[in-house]
Amino acid sequence: MNMRSLKSKILFALSLVLAFGWGYLASRGEFFPFAQIEAVRDYFVARPDVTPEPSAYWREKVSFFDTFRAPASVVMIGDSLTDGAEWAEMFPGAGVVNRGIDGDTIGGVLLRMEGIKSVHARKAFVMIGINDFGKEDRSVDAVFADYRKVVSLLQQSGTKVFVQSTVPCNEAKAGWIFCAAIQGKIKELNRRLAGLASGNVAYIDITKGLAGEGGLKADLTYDGVHLNGQGYRIWKDEISKFVLAD
Repeated sequence: MNMRSLKSKILFALSLVLAFGWGYLASRGEFFPFAQIEAVRDYFVARPDVTPEPSAYWREKVSFFDTFRAPASVVMIGDSLTDGAEWAEMFPGAGVVNRGIDGDTIGGVLLRMEGIKSVHARKAFVMIGINDFGKEDRSVDAVFADYRKVVSLLQQSGTKVFVQSTVPCNEAKAGWIFCAAIQGKIKELNRRLAGLASGNVAYIDITKGLAGEGGLKADLTYDGVHLNGQGYRIWKDEISKFVLAD
């Protein structure tokens, strides 16, 4: 083997190593062109012809919400964590209705705003986002943009908005949604949501008592995502003064 051939093979091997390293860092969001790739992906995900079909459960719940529009003082908006709570039992006499839907995303909330606004609540509590990252793999930019739209629509209807921090998952128990891979997105979303606080928008960090180093505390969940009774008690304690205030 001559020197020229040897050098060529060494250069080829180095090129493969560099290409692999670049691709790995880009896929983790640590190197160009990750942001550009996400922007292109979100553009196509947002197109009607590739938007995931809503589940039968989602459609049934939306139909129910659109049909029964009893007035309420407080509306709880979110995904399965909101859907799974008996808010009227947690806050008896407060006039609370549940507008959470299992598996929902902030994009799904946007699609069903009429059924939410129709109860004419004075206060709206929003907590959602994990499915946008774990199920639809959306970017923080896209999720935050939809959050701002939801908040704006609620404000326009004269509702006081309480944005609650998105609850993280537990990395040891929730491998089924690639929990570790989305924790950074949840943290960044919460940082941006805190910036929405203004005259008619409040931010409540409900994760203070729910989360630790590994995300959602292990003793507050069975599957790494959804809360048990003690978890809901902590959530209730974090928002009680806002729900019950005049």
